[in-house]
Amino acid sequence: MNNVQLSDSGLYHIQIHDMSDFKPTMYSRFHLQVFERVSKPNITVECRRNNISLSCSSIQGNDVTYSWETLPPVGNGSCVHLGQTMEIYPLPPTESTTYTCTAQNPVSRATSDPIDLGVCSTQQPRDGRWVPALCGLSALFLIGLLIFLYKRNR
Repeated sequence: MNNVQLSDSGLYHIQIHDMSDFKPTMYSRFHLQVFERVSKPNITVECRRNNISLSCSSIQGNDVTYSWETLPPVGNGSCVHLGQTMEIYPLPPTESTTYTCTAQNPVSRATSDPIDLGVCSTQQPRDGRWVPALCGLSALFLIGLLIFLYKRNR
């Protein structure tokens, strides 16, 4: 079969007529599944307070499965997770870990560019940074107020 489309997938019935020997007609059924090649996947990283969320997506392909690997490999192998998303708890130490995602289906396989989780360790959490600054300013204000009241009462 040539030039099949995804829409050609389905159940087909065939009849085979052998006119040379006058054999009876044979009937058969088969299921045709057409696959589109997967495209190179992209990794999305979300740096959270207590974990890192990784998501992998390929814009082309059907019946796609995803797997994650570390670079360099850890332990006996490098496959660390199966699935489109992965959560990493707790945050890795300051040395960075690199991950790749592989998208595959029965007819093709493609691997993402590596992503270094060091991008998360360089990002400071935005919430909570104002608390120490506010405490410091409040302490300075109170010390200034105490000095002012002390000098005024003298």
